[in-house]
Amino acid sequence: MIPQLRRFLTPRRLRYAWIAGGALWLAWLVSVVAGRGRLDLAGTPIGTDYLQFYAAGTTVRTGDGVMLYDIPYQKALEQEIIGPDLATYHAFITPPFLAWLLVPFSMVDYTLSFVSWSLLGLVCLWLSLRFLEVTDTRKTLLWSLTFFPVFAAISFGQNALLSLFILCAAYRLWRNGRPFWAGLVLSVALYKPQLVVGVALLWFLDWRASWRSLVGLGVGGLLLVAASFGLTPAAAVTYLEFARTTLPDLPTWQDFPIWHLHTVRGFWRLLLPWWPRVGDLVTAGLSCVAVWAFVRYWRRSRDHQSLLYGASVLLGLLVTPHAMIYDWCLLLVPALLLQKSLPESRERWRAEWALVWVAALVSGPLTYGQLQVLPMAVQVSLPVLVWVVLRVSHDVVRTV
Repeated sequence: MIPQLRRFLTPRRLRYAWIAGGALWLAWLVSVVAGRGRLDLAGTPIGTDYLQFYAAGTTVRTGDGVMLYDIPYQKALEQEIIGPDLATYHAFITPPFLAWLLVPFSMVDYTLSFVSWSLLGLVCLWLSLRFLEVTDTRKTLLWSLTFFPVFAAISFGQNALLSLFILCAAYRLWRNGRPFWAGLVLSVALYKPQLVVGVALLWFLDWRASWRSLVGLGVGGLLLVAASFGLTPAAAVTYLEFARTTLPDLPTWQDFPIWHLHTVRGFWRLLLPWWPRVGDLVTAGLSCVAVWAFVRYWRRSRDHQSLLYGASVLLGLLVTPHAMIYDWCLLLVPALLLQKSLPESRERWRAEWALVWVAALVSGPLTYGQLQVLPMAVQVSLPVLVWVVLRVSHDVVRTV
């Protein structure tokens, strides 16, 4: 199938990606501009999830940090921001220190704030590509914008491009012989600690050369904990309890968009909704297999730092219990580092990249459609990604 797909993907046909990506951006912009007030044509807030960030920044800015995880208070605040037509609630589920980073964005009108946040995301994407030292930054940026997870990160108002920037900045510092600062920078991404696990494991395995990175990561984590408890102590305590008791069952929340959950755990939760614990056990087993495979790969490729870093970011996405479609923009890291390290294989992997591109685009809608008529669904993005990872990994191991 792959050879036939490679022949099918002529330069002319690859332009379909530009058409699809352009149509996505155009339709979204029309929906935002033609919407009513701060709602788009679908009746959802402009920026969707950004509402939770704006409300969180407003909460701590006005001295109400103790209410950061108080659902009735946040619901009322979001209603006040958007207006009486708001029909949904967007929960702030990240640590308190992130709310303080959002304070500057809460000082202006919501729409202007979202525009500023979106521009920051695009700047983060541009700088991430620069940190990865891609050959043609402009062309790669335009291709990245056609990748649905990148579009979702902007249109959903999410922080995934900030995560991408942090991971890429840490990589650049690590490669340039500044390991402590690499760890310190990476610690900022602990607002989503699950995405840091892979890189932390890489540094742990290579502790003789990377122990300063681990120290930097630890110091940064302690500083963030101190900031959270120092600035909003009540909210920090509440978050710890929230993370222990509520976050583990996030996919079971009412109105949670589980069709946008692209993880191994999400796959089994969708496939086996009647037996969630069975799905979680299978997920745990497969995560252990992924870690074992990464350790083996590390032993064989210790001299290829770029490849190892890309693999560690990929590992974080594979073992995390919670990664939405916009978090998949982190796949740019392993993909671009692979192309940079093994440029001769770029054309050979074009079909595999295309499959992941298509899967990321259609998997969510396909899953949503299945759930409208069935009690279960198959999230096709995960099998496609795992299959591509296995193919490419086998090729890489033979090459290096």
